[in-house]
Amino acid sequence: MRRSLRRRAPPAGAFSLLELLVVVAVIGVIAAIAVPAYRGHVATARDSALLQSMATMSVFQEDVKLRTGVYGGGRYAAAAGDTSLTDAIGWRPGAADGTVYVVVAAGDASWKVTATSASGHRLCRVFPAGARCP
Repeated sequence: MRRSLRRRAPPAGAFSLLELLVVVAVIGVIAAIAVPAYRGHVATARDSALLQSMATMSVFQEDVKLRTGVYGGGRYAAAAGDTSLTDAIGWRPGAADGTVYVVVAAGDASWKVTATSASGHRLCRVFPAGARCP
């Protein structure tokens, strides 16, 4: 009996290896574009949350200045048990996310706050203007 050397047709609905490689390459390109954009959005959201906490803190600082004539200073690190900032101005962050806040007051002129997230990201602002730290 003689064997036929003809190729068999692939089963209906099957994909060739080339088609699968093209799909994998397209997914790789999309991922290469999407992942950095996603990380950028996460960083923007993290900064926004820290800036919101700082803006809330500025309300407390203005209240302290009205009552005492100077801005308050201190540190807030709940994990370390350091709440001297809460004792000085009465402020406490809305979320216990491990962020450490350090406030240095320059009398009645201004105050600087540095927020360091649990992941090590730092954000610094000088108030009352809200400008970036030099």
